[in-house]
Formats: sequence, structure tokens, C-alpha cells
Amino acid sequence: MDVEKRREQILTTLQQLKTPVSGDALSKQLGVSRQIIVQDIAVLKARNYNILSTNRGYLLFPDSPMNVSRVFTVSHDTSQIKEELYCIVDCGGFIRNVMVKHEVYGNITADLNIASRRDVDKFVNKVETSKAVPLKTLGGDIHSHTVEADNESILDEIEKQLDALGFLI
Repeated sequence: MDVEKRREQILTTLQQLKTPVSGDALSKQLGVSRQIIVQDIAVLKARNYNILSTNRGYLLFPDSPMNVSRVFTVSHDTSQIKEELYCIVDCGGFIRNVMVKHEVYGNITADLNIASRRDVDKFVNKVETSKAVPLKTLGGDIHSHTVEADNESILDEIEKQLDALGFLI
């Protein structure tokens, strides 16, 4: 299989699956090394394909003019992470990332890609079992999320719920 056909096959696989696909799975499927897959993904990203690298694999997000997004700035303690994230996904939001302003490093952003309570539970479990502190800690608990939804009314509801919980700044 030539390079372009392999890259087309990667895109086809990512389009068909709505869950992350690991580099190892793609390399086995296509009969190449994982490093070749990493290089192919880099080329596809450079061609403006919206491929996200997550800790569970690669995801392709189609550009959808129907999706809207909003940045919410919030503050809460670490014990309330699950409550905050549940609030957003329960209203129908997709949490793209977390952002903090750091005194020395400036703006720091990390992809989250959380779409469900299951994703929230996995994330919170990772926070609780790792030695790392949540990124929000670097911002003095003040942090922001880019949240996507199908329409503005969902984002309005998320904003209302976050405010009711006392998280919204």
C-alpha cells in the first residue's frame, strides 16, 4: 500500500469509529510501524484534518457548522471536579479542554475531550490515582473550559447550571 492510500485508510478508520483508535491498532491494521502512523497523523494534521491525540488514541472531529462553543471560566476546589464536569456533560456539552493562566508560563491549555459521565469518571480516577495535581491548581483553582454543544440553548443551560452551583466566574 502506498503512502497516500495508507493515509486515506487512516482517515476512513477514524471517520467510521467514534471512539479513539490507538496508534498500535492502526499500525497492526495497516502493517506498518507505530512510528509510521505517528508520522502519517502529523502529515494529516498539517493538511488541516482535525485529528486529536488523546491518551486513548486518535480521534477525528469533523468540522461541523452546527456545533457551537463557548469558554466558561470557573473556580472550585479539587473535590468538586466531578460535580463540575458532570454538570456540563449532563446538559449535553462536550468539554474540549482546560485552560489556566500561569504567572510564569502564561496560558496553558490541555485537551480533555470529555463527552460523558464515563469519560468524567475516567478523568477523575486518573486525577485521584496520579501524583500530578490538576491543571486548575496552577491557576489558583481558576480555570476555563472550551465547551461545545449542538446549539446555543445548551450552552445557555450549562452556564445557568454552573452559575447555580457557584462555580461560574
